Amino acid sequence: MKKLNRFFLSFVFVLLLAPISSGRAGVPFNSVTDIDYSEIKYKVTGICICKHGWYITIGVVWEFWEPFGLIDTSHEAYYSAALGTSFGSQPLLSGDNQSQDAASSNDENFAQAHAYLLTIYPSWPCSRNDYGVWYTEVDPTWQTDKLSAILTPESALVANYASQLACVADGTAANAGFPIDSLYWCVGSGGSLFPITGHVHADDIVQANSTTASRLIFRLCRLGLICDPYAKCGCSHTPIWVKSHYKMAAVRPNSSGVYVIGRSSMTYDSGLDPPLVGGSKGPSDEFLWVVYRKQRCCTCCE
Repeated sequence: MKKLNRFFLSFVFVLLLAPISSGRAGVPFNSVTDIDYSEIKYKVTGICICKHGWYITIGVVWEFWEPFGLIDTSHEAYYSAALGTSFGSQPLLSGDNQSQDAASSNDENFAQAHAYLLTIYPSWPCSRNDYGVWYTEVDPTWQTDKLSAILTPESALVANYASQLACVADGTAANAGFPIDSLYWCVGSGGSLFPITGHVHADDIVQANSTTASRLIFRLCRLGLICDPYAKCGCSHTPIWVKSHYKMAAVRPNSSGVYVIGRSSMTYDSGLDPPLVGGSKGPSDEFLWVVYRKQRCCTCCE
């Protein structure tokens, strides 16, 4: 019962967070039509042995891509593309998301972001320890680059030319489908992971928002709010993300295919965010991303 209501209770929390306001409107998230079930790709990868006291059992190791979460990145503060409506109002927190035909002079975009957990699959046999949701409007470290260093002090170590140049290699690898986990401070073609804020320097609105969503995934990992289940049993919290274990797909304002973290938006943004007129499912510059996570489970685990 707890897991069944987790996704919907998160929306109730949102509605209590700030007063309802009129604003942009779109089509709410639909788990039937907005998830690419062909991406799940179940496969058996081997066998596993589980010890239970004085006896052992043998199970099967199986692997799939679980659609486990949603992230929306919003130009208008308190607008949720997942809900298809605004749930509050605070103009001072609104961002600088601007469509491709009207990029700002310094190519900087800013977006708020919201994370929600999906409860499509039962926890057995892949137990996982994910908690709650996240709304950056109430997170002061998301608004300013200096405050963000509180959670990521290591960002100072990679704030140099050599470290950022390495992100070119990660971008090349990500576009081939294989992001480099050891270069964790890079988001492939999106550039630098740091600072973990809504400020992204990019002249492409889709790439900027994809990077913003990726940053929120890292933040959730850092805070221990989601775990990396790529193990025989259970899952472990990874303060430094394993980015190759995550994929994303945009489903608002229109839809794109599923892609790895750091892939260039040029390969999937065609028709995704029509300037001014918006898409068939929502207003322009307001994005919703389905996040897929690699699961690897042993069927004999408790």
